Amino acid sequence: MKRTFIILAIMVISIIFVSGVALADGDATAGAGATSDLSLTQNGSDVPINMVPQDLKFPQLIPYFGPENPGWRFRPLQDILLYGNQFIIGSLQSAFTDKTLRDEGLERVTDEKVLKEIITVIYTGVKNIPDTRYRRKGYVGAKAVNGCTSLHAFKMCLLKANKVGAKVVHMTRQGVDFSMEATGYGASLGGVTATLSESQQSGAISSGMLGWAKGKAEANKDPWVQGVALVPVP
Repeated sequence: MKRTFIILAIMVISIIFVSGVALADGDATAGAGATSDLSLTQNGSDVPINMVPQDLKFPQLIPYFGPENPGWRFRPLQDILLYGNQFIIGSLQSAFTDKTLRDEGLERVTDEKVLKEIITVIYTGVKNIPDTRYRRKGYVGAKAVNGCTSLHAFKMCLLKANKVGAKVVHMTRQGVDFSMEATGYGASLGGVTATLSESQQSGAISSGMLGWAKGKAEANKDPWVQGVALVPVP
């Protein structure tokens, strides 16, 4: 009887132990499942964590060549006329060589009276031109090349207006011409030498070459101005 009681007691303890292990295992599994949905709290709201980004966005990039600009050779007419709008012919002409003047269809003025004459520039808009005092004599324009600035083109415009007898120039437009220029240089030297022994049992051929090359590309920004040559109404 006593032996039967001991066996029953051992069986009950075994059942309780197995049940406890099952319950513990169940809690562990449930806990692992609860931690599978990760989240962060941001500004009081849950934000899910995505380990692999789905929509990857990049900020706007600066253009490769940088922002467009007219270049250092451009001088706005507003700046040129900032401290005065009257210019002496002799002073304007002194900025150019004889060859430059001839290339623009002009000749160097030598008359002292003409060199002292003053030409006036207007840059206030077409509506402000006093039509009753002036009439159009022609159109003038010039472009600055070979490293010259807008000031050179401006002076050339005034000299062209003076050539047609204008005493007033209404500047109407200004801008910059953009162009690309590429230059390249190349040189090479090569030779071949062949030798043969006296017994014609052996021979040798050697060759050599020397080369050199250089290239350059740049953007040209040539300022230009345009205007209307005016003469007083008789």
